[in-house]
Amino acid sequence: MKNLYDLLNGSSVDFDKYEEIELTASEKKRMKKRLKRDIKPARKKARPLIAAAVLLLAVTPAMMQNETVWASAVRISQQIGQQIELLMNKPEGSLNSYKKTVNETATDQGIQVKVNELMLDDGQVLLGLTISADEFRRTALGLNRDASIRPGELRVKIGNMLFFNSASSIREEPIKNKDGSWNYLYALKLTQADTNGDGKIDVEGYNVLDHIEPNKNYQISAQFTSLEFEKNPAQTKSGDHRDSHGEIKGNWTVYTSINGSKIIADTKVYPLNKEIPINEKGIEGVLSIKEIRVSPVSIKMNYTFTASKGSIRGGTDVGVKIKDQNGRNLSESASGEATDTVMEMDEEYRNDKDVTMLRFIPYVSDNEKDWAKDLTSDAFNLKVNNK
Repeated sequence: MKNLYDLLNGSSVDFDKYEEIELTASEKKRMKKRLKRDIKPARKKARPLIAAAVLLLAVTPAMMQNETVWASAVRISQQIGQQIELLMNKPEGSLNSYKKTVNETATDQGIQVKVNELMLDDGQVLLGLTISADEFRRTALGLNRDASIRPGELRVKIGNMLFFNSASSIREEPIKNKDGSWNYLYALKLTQADTNGDGKIDVEGYNVLDHIEPNKNYQISAQFTSLEFEKNPAQTKSGDHRDSHGEIKGNWTVYTSINGSKIIADTKVYPLNKEIPINEKGIEGVLSIKEIRVSPVSIKMNYTFTASKGSIRGGTDVGVKIKDQNGRNLSESASGEATDTVMEMDEEYRNDKDVTMLRFIPYVSDNEKDWAKDLTSDAFNLKVNNK
C-alpha cells in the first residue's frame, strides 16, 4: 500500500467553495485563551499591556471530514516551512518577489533551527522555520514522542537597527515532517528598536519601511535566544504552564541580506484621521482611526479610544472590525495598551485574497456578559489598491 502522504501529493483545494463560519463572542473568547501562548505581546513598561488574537481557520474541524480538504491540509502541512504563502491562503510562489530563500541552519546543544525563507513586510519580518533535534536530545528534554520544540525569543538586526521585545506570533503546522522535525511561520513586529547600539530600546512605534533606503541591500541576522517545549506529563508536578513547559537558552543565529524596494513600492498608506463618537452601555468617548496600511501580505489599522465617561476595563471593549467587499470578515491579530480611559490598538489582518474595498464597522462589546453591538450607522468604506 502506498504511503498516505505520497497519495496526497499535489492535492489542492478551492477555499471559496466552503462556507465561512462566523464565531460567536464566547467562541472567540475561548479561542483567544487557547492561542495565548502563540501570540506574544511586546514588552513595555509605561502602561499595562493588553493583547488579543482571533485566528479564523481556513480549515475547520467539520470541514476536515471532507477528504479533499483533508488532503490539501496535509499537503500544506508538509510545506509551510518552505512556502510562506500556503499558510496565508495565497497561491504557491506568489510572494517570490518579496521573500528571500535562505536555507541556512544554526545548531546549538544538538538542536537545529533552519531558516527556510525570510520576508520583510510592513512593520514585521516573517520567517519560515524548521526545528529538529535528534532522539538523544529529545529524550534528555523529556519530550513526548509527538511533542515539538518551538521557537522562543527572537532578536532581528537589520543594518544597524536591532529589534527585540516586540510582539510576535507563531503558526505551527498541524503535522510533523517525516524526520520528526516541525515547521513554523514566525512573525516578529519591527516596532521596538535599538537604533544607537546601546542594547536598550530607544524607539517605540517604529516603522521599518519608513527608515530603510529603497534599492539598498541590508545585512540581516535572525537570532533565537531561546526555544520552548512541552514536558512529558509524567515529569510535571501540576497543570501550571510554568511547570509543564520548559525553556532552552542558547544561540541560534542565521545571517542573510534583504532588499526592501519591492515591498516598499507595493505598500499603500491611507490616512483616515476618522473620529467616531461612542455612547453605548454607559461608555462615552471618541474612537479615532489614524490610518490603514495595505501590503501584499497584511492590512494594518491603528486606532485609539478615549473615554470621557465610564471605564473600558472589566471586559468592556470598543473597537473596529473590518470586512472586505464580499462581506468576509478578515482574520486578525491585535496588540495594544490601555488605561481605564485610554486604549490604543494596532490590529493586523491577513491580506490573503484580492481585496478592493474595506468596510469598517465600529463595535462595543462586553466579553464577560457575552454581549456585542455593531454600530452600523457609523460604518464606512474605503477603496484600496491591492496590487
